[in-house]
Amino acid sequence: MTPEQMLPKMSQNVSYHTALTVVAVSGNMEIAEALVAKNPKLLEIPGINGQIPVVVAVENTQMEMARYLYTRTPVQVLLAEDGYHGTLLFLNAIFYRMLDIALDLFNMSRRLAVTKHLQIESIPIIVLASKPDLFPGDCYLGPLTRFIYSWIQVKLPTLPKPSHANKDHKNTLMRKLLKGLSKWTGIDEVYRLKVMHLQAKKLLLGISEETLTLGLKERSETVDEALLFAVRYGNVDFLVEMIRNNSELLWSTRTSSSSTLFLLAVEFRQEKVFNLLYGLDDRKYLLLADKDSDGNGVLHLAGFPSPPSKLASVICAPLRMQRELQWFKEVERIAPEIEKERVNTEEQTPIEIFAKEHQGLRQEAEKWMKDTAMSCSLVAALIVMVTFAALIITVIFAAVFTVSGGSDDNSEGNPFHLYEQRFIIFIVSDLISCFAACTAVPIFLGILTARYSFDDFLVALPTKMITGLSILFVSIAAMLIAFSLVLITMMNKGKWIVAPTILCACLPALLFVLLQYPLLKEMIFSTYGKGIFDRNMTCWA
Repeated sequence: MTPEQMLPKMSQNVSYHTALTVVAVSGNMEIAEALVAKNPKLLEIPGINGQIPVVVAVENTQMEMARYLYTRTPVQVLLAEDGYHGTLLFLNAIFYRMLDIALDLFNMSRRLAVTKHLQIESIPIIVLASKPDLFPGDCYLGPLTRFIYSWIQVKLPTLPKPSHANKDHKNTLMRKLLKGLSKWTGIDEVYRLKVMHLQAKKLLLGISEETLTLGLKERSETVDEALLFAVRYGNVDFLVEMIRNNSELLWSTRTSSSSTLFLLAVEFRQEKVFNLLYGLDDRKYLLLADKDSDGNGVLHLAGFPSPPSKLASVICAPLRMQRELQWFKEVERIAPEIEKERVNTEEQTPIEIFAKEHQGLRQEAEKWMKDTAMSCSLVAALIVMVTFAALIITVIFAAVFTVSGGSDDNSEGNPFHLYEQRFIIFIVSDLISCFAACTAVPIFLGILTARYSFDDFLVALPTKMITGLSILFVSIAAMLIAFSLVLITMMNKGKWIVAPTILCACLPALLFVLLQYPLLKEMIFSTYGKGIFDRNMTCWA
């Protein structure tokens, strides 16, 4: 096939996918290299969707293919038509985490990052602002991973030159073993993560410097919009770098509602962005005194419900209600006193908005609390009175007086097992189980008869639920220990019964832990943990 035959025939203004565009989707490097060697013009021809092969490869996350095609696509093709293909490639390279391509494009034409193309909806700076996962601030690492991250030294990779072969001929056995070991231990993943963070920081720093050359109108259309996206997605690293470089950006507003950055942080419930207020000087009081176009101050916005996406991660209605209260109370604490009584254009105060907008959530949380408390109180009551009543009467109470094994007539009728360790453990476990269940019942009854005001969901009701569930678990565990010891004592000569008894006793306790521990843990951390607000934020701007 001649090079000309490989080109699509354009007739009646109809476009076609070239062979290279199709290969870019599949990622077949061998075919791609053959096609490019045969006819380099294929790199410049867009497919049906108007995208050249390198953009198609990036959109389909074919990293090796994308880097290969990028190094062979002529620069003039990327910058032609006011940089249409270059901007499209820049956007996708950031979105799909191919930051080495994005950095190379930025060094080639810095203006692409902050200029809006008429045929493209977004701008590279806005895409970067919408990707907090590219930066360290949105990265949660365990202790071991954090240690490896801080210890490991990385070098930013460079794109291969077109003249060099794309294959590594130095893959010795030792090199393969080291690569496999680093992948198995997780070091390879941490290395790539740190490389991505450094690349994102470098790109952000360069874009931040480029924004200083923009005029007021250009800045309003690009930079201010990017800051609002950063607030919406909680991209703290982006906000800090941009505002450090230009402190005027601290006063950026959304055109449609006149909302400032921190009003939007409250509206979108981005606690990491809101925490930046604690690192400001007296300027924070001016920022907190702002209003949007509807006359809503920062406390009014805290009174409205959180976005559903933020509450979806909270596991139950009472904790969602608690999270809403935590936000309202924290904003109320830091906001000027006058904000408590300020009314918006609809003549509503913040507390009136909160009560009205959260009535449905309060009722849902009340129903969840009552249903859970009712179920748990029945379990506690059954432990004491119903489920094991027959066994308690025939075994436990009888065992207290005529313990299995009989009594010694020559020693005032004392049971043979009176001083044995398992007998003492049985008595203690039995008492703990009974008394713990009796204690849990009034706690759950207290939840059932509570007032269920908004403030009760902040500490009082979660504390009762934490206490009740903890005591109920102790009661169940102690009861299982007591009855296991009864069976083991009764079957004194059958040692085979020990292992099945222990296994059967552990199963209910294990199920209780697996099913209720996530709730209990979340409730404890949400009520008594350090919280989502960092009041000790150091000065950053």
